[in-house]
Amino acid sequence: MISELELYIHIPFCVKKCSYCDFLSFPAEAKIQEAYIRQLINEIRAYAPFGRDRIVRSVFLGGGTPSLLEPGLITQIMSAVRHSFCVSKDAEITIECNPGSTLRHKFSVYREAGINRLSIGLQSAENTELRMLGRIHTYEEFLKCYQGARMEGFDNINVDLINCIPMQTMKTWKKTLRQVVMLRPEHLSVYNLIVEEGTPYYEMQEKGLLMLPDEDEQAEIDGFTREFLAKNGYKRYEISNYAREGRECIHNIGYWTEVPYLGFGLGAASYYEGVRWSDTRDIGEYLEADFGAADTLDKIRKDKHSLDEKEQMEEFMFLGLRMVNGISETDFLRKFGKTLQNTYGSVIEKYLENGLIQKDGYRYRLSEHGMDISNSILNDFLLE
Repeated sequence: MISELELYIHIPFCVKKCSYCDFLSFPAEAKIQEAYIRQLINEIRAYAPFGRDRIVRSVFLGGGTPSLLEPGLITQIMSAVRHSFCVSKDAEITIECNPGSTLRHKFSVYREAGINRLSIGLQSAENTELRMLGRIHTYEEFLKCYQGARMEGFDNINVDLINCIPMQTMKTWKKTLRQVVMLRPEHLSVYNLIVEEGTPYYEMQEKGLLMLPDEDEQAEIDGFTREFLAKNGYKRYEISNYAREGRECIHNIGYWTEVPYLGFGLGAASYYEGVRWSDTRDIGEYLEADFGAADTLDKIRKDKHSLDEKEQMEEFMFLGLRMVNGISETDFLRKFGKTLQNTYGSVIEKYLENGLIQKDGYRYRLSEHGMDISNSILNDFLLE
């Protein structure tokens, strides 16, 4: 039986770190980028046996800023993928783009390489907010990037947005949403800002210098977002993601529904046959790895861990409940041979009573308000 597989390819390079970013990314000169891509291709080839009897349904090139690379390097990566894995003819293949580093000529190369979906990091339509975030682009450059992608024939585009950021008001957020929706992208990813340790924003917050919307303002922003996008044809299908009919992101749905995936590149995470691991985060170790040696893949894998039944049940709950459709009692019983009520009955009943979880037949899902405060709810599904 042929099973599905997803691939994630990490490009860690960027022009400069944004003030809120804690991703594994950094500036690097061209020769380092080229050496990294050579190793990335070697790693992809080394993992070819893992794709036996599996069909790749999605590929995602993320970062960092993949669009920072010379487009020919993207072609080389995709060629290695197709030679090493069986990629479905209708596979979703996405590349993340920064409007400040994506010139129109790159889009034609991406299309020739088989890329059929773009994820463009706008974050805000207000240039003052973009400067505050440390972005390298303006809204006008985003428009040029977006229009260039459309002119080259891309008909599946996601736009990333961040709300509840410094200097943002309800008025400026409404303006951002309205301007983006006028462009009619197929998909929107809308994130609340999270201040992560180790970022410039974290240091500012520790010093009391970071002025963010309070809880009431955040709730107002979240409520407007849901209502406005719904009125304009964007269906919320996951906590932070909205799409037009049939344009949900296949790759991300795979993460939340436990489709196996392999991650290539610095720090890239994998989940395969019940085991999780990630690649080394040390660029020196990665560049020196001999992917022709039998033990190299084991050497660069870090935090390798086989999930026990308890962990698998926890992931079933807190990944599945991220989705608007929620989770199924029947699926839980089929997978674990245990009833949902016997395992999580008290937690579920608590949230049913206060309206944060809703039941529809054999399915449970977070209510709209439950999705807005999902982190505190999902932590309750960790088993002792």
